[in-house]
Amino acid sequence: MSINQSEWLVEKEWLNKILEEVRTQLEEKRSSKENFKKEAIETQRELWENVGAVSVENGLQHIVDFMQFINTMKVQKRSHEFERKLIDKYENMLLSPYFARMDFQEDGEETAEKYYIGISNLINGDFDFLIYDWRAPVSSMFYDYEIGEAYYKCPDGIINGKISMKRQYKIHDGEIEYMFDSNIKIDDEVLQDILSKSSDNKMKAIVTTIQREQNKAIRNEKYKNLIVQGPAGSGKTSVALHRIAYLLYKHRDTITAKNIVIFSPNNIFNDYISNVLPQLGEDNMLQTTFKEYMHDVLKDIAGKENYCEVMENIFGDESEQAYPIRVKSLRFKSSVEFVKLLRVYTEYLETMDRGFEDITLRGKTIISAEEMKELLYKDYVNLPLKRRLEKLKQRILYLLEPYERALVNKAMTEVQESDEYLEQDEIVKLSKALVSREIKTIVNEIEEKTKFDLMDCYKAFYEDIEVFLKMANIKYDNESIEEIKKYTLENLKGKKINYEDQIALLFIRGAVGGIPKTEEVKYVIIDEAQDYTPLQYEVFNQLFNKANKTILGDISQSINPYMNMGSYSNVVDIFKPENTSIINLTKSYRSTMEITKFSRRILSDEINNEYVERRGACPKLNGFISEEDINKRIVEKVKVYKEQGHNSIGIITKNAQEAKGVYNYLKDRLNAKIIVSEDDEYENDILVIPAYLAKGLEFDVVMIYNASYLRYKDEEDRLLLYTACTRALHVLEIFYMGKASSLIN
Repeated sequence: MSINQSEWLVEKEWLNKILEEVRTQLEEKRSSKENFKKEAIETQRELWENVGAVSVENGLQHIVDFMQFINTMKVQKRSHEFERKLIDKYENMLLSPYFARMDFQEDGEETAEKYYIGISNLINGDFDFLIYDWRAPVSSMFYDYEIGEAYYKCPDGIINGKISMKRQYKIHDGEIEYMFDSNIKIDDEVLQDILSKSSDNKMKAIVTTIQREQNKAIRNEKYKNLIVQGPAGSGKTSVALHRIAYLLYKHRDTITAKNIVIFSPNNIFNDYISNVLPQLGEDNMLQTTFKEYMHDVLKDIAGKENYCEVMENIFGDESEQAYPIRVKSLRFKSSVEFVKLLRVYTEYLETMDRGFEDITLRGKTIISAEEMKELLYKDYVNLPLKRRLEKLKQRILYLLEPYERALVNKAMTEVQESDEYLEQDEIVKLSKALVSREIKTIVNEIEEKTKFDLMDCYKAFYEDIEVFLKMANIKYDNESIEEIKKYTLENLKGKKINYEDQIALLFIRGAVGGIPKTEEVKYVIIDEAQDYTPLQYEVFNQLFNKANKTILGDISQSINPYMNMGSYSNVVDIFKPENTSIINLTKSYRSTMEITKFSRRILSDEINNEYVERRGACPKLNGFISEEDINKRIVEKVKVYKEQGHNSIGIITKNAQEAKGVYNYLKDRLNAKIIVSEDDEYENDILVIPAYLAKGLEFDVVMIYNASYLRYKDEEDRLLLYTACTRALHVLEIFYMGKASSLIN
């Protein structure tokens, strides 16, 4: 709806008033920051002059005085940091203080109140709200309701009323570039404007265009565990990050960014999303990957395979002799049955007969086998197994001490009575040495009976896997189990720890109490959820049992055909149905409608989700005789698209080996970069990247390299190809040699 000239003047006056208030508060905070800085310098000077260096010789009061100064400095540091954040907030508000306005009339009130909505609250000296934070309860109506009846929940209860106007703005450098009234929803005009732009090096906040279904997921706190399913480009990751910002705002008295952890698919993606929370005025939460966390916990184990190596194995040379058995291993160890099997095994470890025998020394019983069983299986039963064994060992060693002292005293007497003259300290040293030889055998026996070796434990599991399958009542093809057993034991013997075996080792270590507690983590975000196996979700539940979890994924983007969740029901079963809810995002925003329609045809199942009707060029299929011809055409096309103003061009290959070959051709002809490892740095330019590392990323232009019938030929390749195509924002080109893949309809 167009806005008349008088309304424009009113809005400009309001903006000027807001900017003046922001400048006033900004200057106050800058002044406060300077004062804090001066106070901190003065405190440090007083500390040096009045207290000086800490020394025990100066007495307890000296240490007390020193600690008082240190505590004062800590308070000053926190205050200084708080003022710094406020300064950042006001500086950002000077550029764009708000993006929306909503006129809402509460039931029983005579007039409607104007609510201006921005990234942060702005309150004047009279405690009037001039701008409402987008996360405030009242702001939720802007995203959830059209013109007409509406309500919001606040600490005082439910507030009912009517929305009479919704207005959106684009304010840049303190000037209104445009504004318009939206009678129905957050208007596609803003959305189209944002989506039509070129991609950036980092993901951006989406507060100006949050849709109703996204807002529902962002603010949902009814369930402990929230699963968000959505098609490619539906904004799942953005929802996760804005959900974190919302939780930090709503629960600011009880949680900080340190209480939240996000598991991303890889470190490339972690870097890509790292700007969103700071844009929203919040500190970044802990960002990690499952591989990173797992490798840290299993750092004492050598020969660990990386996730990229798994993917290269799967999408590499299928003619290799070990390929079929590796696929069998992956399928088996990613199954729900394998979770059940490991649960049975860890329960067995808790009660297994450890072959205890009486521990004696020169005919005297230090502790009997029955006493050891009593301690391990009854007295210490509430502790995890590893801790119980450690406690039992310490108990036995404690009981051994008086016997050891008695033997040392006896040896000293015998040495003193001998004819040889020795100094007293020599007598003590010799006596202890004589006894230690005898004691060492017993200590070794104690160590052996109370040790927990993770690798030995895992080998033992496979050596008797048939027994545990029977205990778990799991029926499996005997020949396949024998193959998997032999394959796994050979790898373990050769100190080659496949990625899927690392997950099992992590689970066992967690089950026996070998992983530090994570009590301070209150919220866990798991992105690209479809690419985690049921056992990995069992590990998440094990590690973060008390934390709230938000799980975001798309079954259609399961890039690893053998290692994935299978279905959401597997996750719900692990996290308990009564505590878990699934929210479906149904609209795709990333790609043009032509790219979206084309990509969805790749899927074997028909997808009827909505998409933003943003028009663009139809995807192009380009056939060539040789890879040399493909490479030449890519160079030509890249130059054209760069001239057209496209910032980012992704050349997506099937695997890393192919990516390296393409890059070697392009590097001397274009300013191209390559990513073939999870730890490589992401740059928004001409990028060669394997499809499995590109998930979560987006590019203005995507070029699929050699999507021939020989490269993408199986059902296992279908979702990888779909995921690669859905990385495109504006342009999708598919190159192939000979004949195109049958997966492209």
